[in-house]
Amino acid sequence: MLIRKYENSDFDQLCHVMDRARMQELKTANMEQVFIQLRDAPYLGYLLKCKMYVATKEEKLVGFVGLRPHELSFLYVDPTFQKHGVGNKLIAFALDQLVRPIKLDVFTDNFVAKALYEKYGFKVVKTVVEKWSDEYPIEFAQDTMEMK
Repeated sequence: MLIRKYENSDFDQLCHVMDRARMQELKTANMEQVFIQLRDAPYLGYLLKCKMYVATKEEKLVGFVGLRPHELSFLYVDPTFQKHGVGNKLIAFALDQLVRPIKLDVFTDNFVAKALYEKYGFKVVKTVVEKWSDEYPIEFAQDTMEMK
C-alpha cells in the first residue's frame, strides 16, 4: 500500500470511497436519510481545502485523510478494505504530519472509529448533541477527541 498526496485525477475514486464509507458511518448513527453524495455535499469545498493524502493499493484508491492545522478533519476507508490495516496506516501517517494538540470529530456511536483513535492516544474531550438540519431534525451526538 502506498500513501501519497491527493491529485485532481483521484477525485472520482475519492468520491466512491467517501460515499461508501459515509453511508456506513451514518448507519452507525441511524441517520442514513441524511446521506448526500460527496459531489453534492455542502462540505465538499471544505474537504478539498484540506491537505489530502490517499492510500492506494495496486493503483486503486482505498482510503484517504484530510488534514488541517491541528486537526484530523477526514479519515475514510473503503468498507471493502477495512480491517486490512489501511486506517492504521493512514492515521499513523496523519499523526506524523500534524503538530499537537490534534483534534477530530466523530459520531459518538461510531465505536469502531473511536477505538482506532483511542489506540493512538485520542481522548473524548467534549460531546455535543444537536439536530442535523431543519430539513432533517434528527438528533445526533458527536464527540470531539483530542491528542495532546
